[in-house]
Amino acid sequence: MFMEFPHIADKMPAGLVVTDPQLEVLYMNNHARKAIFGLHHGQDGGAAMLRKRFYTTNRHTFDMSGCMQEMIAQRQRNFQKTLIMKKGDEDLLIHFTARGFTSEGNDYYIFVLTDISEEMDCVVHAPGSFGREDFVLGKRIIGHDEKIRQIYRMIRLAADSMVNVMVTGESGTGKELVADAIHALSDRQKKPLVKVNCAALSESLLESELFGHVKGAFTGAIKDRAGKFEEAGGGTLFLDEIGEISPSLQVKLLRVIQEKTIERVGDNKPIRVDIRIIAATNKDLQELIRKGAFREDLYYRLHVFSIHMPALRERPLDIPRLCDHFIDQSNINTGKQVRGMSREAMRLMMEYPWPGNIRELENAIEHAFVLVQGSLITAEDLPGSITTYRAEVQIETRAGIPPETSDQVRQQGHQDHDVPGIRKSPGGRLLISKEQLAALLRQHGGNQTQTARSLGISRVALWKKMKKFGL
Repeated sequence: MFMEFPHIADKMPAGLVVTDPQLEVLYMNNHARKAIFGLHHGQDGGAAMLRKRFYTTNRHTFDMSGCMQEMIAQRQRNFQKTLIMKKGDEDLLIHFTARGFTSEGNDYYIFVLTDISEEMDCVVHAPGSFGREDFVLGKRIIGHDEKIRQIYRMIRLAADSMVNVMVTGESGTGKELVADAIHALSDRQKKPLVKVNCAALSESLLESELFGHVKGAFTGAIKDRAGKFEEAGGGTLFLDEIGEISPSLQVKLLRVIQEKTIERVGDNKPIRVDIRIIAATNKDLQELIRKGAFREDLYYRLHVFSIHMPALRERPLDIPRLCDHFIDQSNINTGKQVRGMSREAMRLMMEYPWPGNIRELENAIEHAFVLVQGSLITAEDLPGSITTYRAEVQIETRAGIPPETSDQVRQQGHQDHDVPGIRKSPGGRLLISKEQLAALLRQHGGNQTQTARSLGISRVALWKKMKKFGL
C-alpha cells in the first residue's frame, strides 16, 4: 500500500508536500507542482523544487515563511493558515495546513495546500523575503500590500540608525506598532521601550510624567520620582500624539533633544539621559506650525526620519489577512474555535471603508465573537455599521450623491448639523454633551446612520457615545 502512495497522492484535489525539518522539499504531488506552483515538465519541472526550501522557488514566493518560523519556534505539530502566493501573473488565496510527524526515527513536515481563490471575491499579493526581521515585523504589522512592504523597509532603516523618528497616520493605523518594531530590531532592544500618551494628561501632569519630580515640588509630591526620560535610559521613548503638547513643554522637550539632559520638576540639577525618541501624531504638524501651535525647530528635531502609516482603505487587500490574525487572537482569548468568515461576511468587510482603520476592524471581530455560534463568522455577526454600509451607498447613489462624496464625509469628519456647540478637540476627539447628542438624534428622526454622518464619525463611535450617555 505504501508503495502506491505517490500514485494515490497524485490523484488528490489538493497540493501535498513533504519536507525535512529544515523545510527542504522531499516530495511534491502533481497538484502542488502544476495547480499551485505552476511547474510543468519541460519548464521548471517538479524536480526543480526538490531539496529547495519550501517557501522559496526560483520564480515564485509563497508566504509560509513567517508561519513556518512560528510553528517551529513554538514546537507546534499542527498549523493552519489562509495565506497568499503568486503563480506567474496570477494571485492565489491558499488554505495551508501543516503537520509534523516522525517516521523511522526521522522528523518530517507534511503540508496540504488548497486553492480557495474562487471562494473569495478579492485579490491578494505575494509577500517578500524570509528572515528574522520579516518575522519580527510580520508579528507586529500585518499585511502584504506594497505600502506595507515599504513600511517594513523604512522600519529596518530606522532601526539601523539612532536618529529620532516621526510616525504619522490616521488614528488606528498602527503607529505604536511601528515604534515597537523599530525598538525590537534596534541595538537598544534589550533596554526599555517607554510609552507616553501626550494627550492623556494635563500639561502639569505630563511634565511630571516626562521629567519626574523631587519631594515637595507640588502638592502630593511626597517623594522623589524619576520620569519617563530616566526610565527609558539606554532605550527608546515613544511619545504618542506629540501634536498635543503645550508650547512650554515643546521648549523643554527641544532642550532635552539638544542637550541630552533633563531637570526634574522642582529641581535644577541636570541629569544626563541617553534615549532615542520616536514620536507619533495623526495631525498635520506643518499646518500647526503655520498656525503657531507647534515649534518648527522641534518639528525638525523630531522629524529627522519619517514613516507614514497608510489608512486601511488604502490597502484593502490586506483585510483577509488582518481578519485571520484577529480571529486567531480572539480564539485564544475566548476559547472558541472559529475557523474564519463566510464569503458574504468577507465581502462586506472588503467593501467597508474602515474610517477607524485597523482598530475598528479589530473591534468588529471582537463584536462578531460575542455573537458567533458556529465555526464561521457570518454577516449577521458583524456590526451594523458594516452590514448596512453597502445599502446606504446604494441609497445615496440613487439620490444622486456620488459614493466618493459620502465616503469622504465619513472619513474626513465633515460636520453637517444645526445643533450649536458641537466641536472637536485639537486631537480630533468629539466634544458633545448628552443634551446636544439627544437634540441631534431628534433632528435626524432617530436615524443613527444620518446622525453619525452629520458628526463625521462611524456608527460604532456614535453607538459608544449613546451608550455612555444612556441614550
